[in-house]
Amino acid sequence: MSKILITGGTGVLGRAISEIFRSNQTNFIVGSRNQNTKTYNNMNFNSNLDSKWVYLDLLKNEGFNKCLDNDIDTILHIATVNMQKINGQPGDIILTKNLLNFIEKKNIKHFVYISVVGIDKIPFSYYKGKLECEHLIKTSSIPYTILRSTNFHDFVDAAVSEFLQRPIRIIPKSLKAQPIQVEAVAMELNKIIQGSPLNTTYDIGGKSVYNMKEILDSLMKAHHENKLVINMPAMGKILKGFAKGYNTCNNIQLSSNTWEEYLSKKYHQ
Repeated sequence: MSKILITGGTGVLGRAISEIFRSNQTNFIVGSRNQNTKTYNNMNFNSNLDSKWVYLDLLKNEGFNKCLDNDIDTILHIATVNMQKINGQPGDIILTKNLLNFIEKKNIKHFVYISVVGIDKIPFSYYKGKLECEHLIKTSSIPYTILRSTNFHDFVDAAVSEFLQRPIRIIPKSLKAQPIQVEAVAMELNKIIQGSPLNTTYDIGGKSVYNMKEILDSLMKAHHENKLVINMPAMGKILKGFAKGYNTCNNIQLSSNTWEEYLSKKYHQ
């Protein structure tokens, strides 16, 4: 019977996919630096997954032998240190290099990686790191599938809510976003893992594309706020890339709820 290792499974996406695996009795473990397994019970995920957690620190190269026993044949790599750099190098590249180096001679049948839509078109430093991670996976000898997702509802909410707390709010209102429900991405990853490696990359996105004005207006309404936001032109390759919608895609995940439904549920509108 195959066994799956989820790297970084204590985050929002990790908890969502763990919930799916638990419900369909998939054989899996979660490898993470985060030993606070109570985080599994946040965000309405009620599974007790304490027994699934195994210590794994991809930055320090610690915990590999215990995590990667002979039963592991599939890896879902969702561990990230976001924009953190280690000795000037994006941390995510180090995570991925260390993992690939260790499993090179293991019998891994499928390596599944979560990435971000538009990283090959928008020269944002974090995206460049993710793109290099994709390259490392593609040039390894391990069968793989890479899923690029648009931003989760939770991420868009948190980022824009933080922006709205600034004393002066200036932003190009032409920037695009295509928020997707994290559980919908987890469902797609589950489908990928149940199938054979595709040895390719494909995109998945939320049901609708919004400009920043629409995101701002809907979020302020949910917060019962009315704040002044000054518009500005999208300047530079990064902002222009977001304004042109390079971070959106045509492959819509129909199982996702909409941005409006997300706001209604979270803020009880």
